[in-house]
Amino acid sequence: MNTFEELLARWCDAETRGDGAESLLAADFRGDGPDGLVLDRDHWPGRAPTGTFRWTHLRVTPSVGVATGRRDGAGCTVVAACREGRWLIVNVQRGS
Repeated sequence: MNTFEELLARWCDAETRGDGAESLLAADFRGDGPDGLVLDRDHWPGRAPTGTFRWTHLRVTPSVGVATGRRDGAGCTVVAACREGRWLIVNVQRGS
């Protein structure tokens, strides 16, 4: 992916379909869910949500992108890094 926005779009599509998005996640990915649940890339399942993502804030620098928003009534933050010219998601935080 050339841009953070392209990465977000592909990730949202994969998550909405319930597909695994492992190829979009960095090797050191960490997913933080409600109630302290923490998952690495290999255990981050594609979850078919009932609603779509609504991004409320995007902040992008040449090497880091942060998107915050809501899905299914819960807050969601996605952090990505541009490593060796490729954008990868390094962290997802989902609220309850």
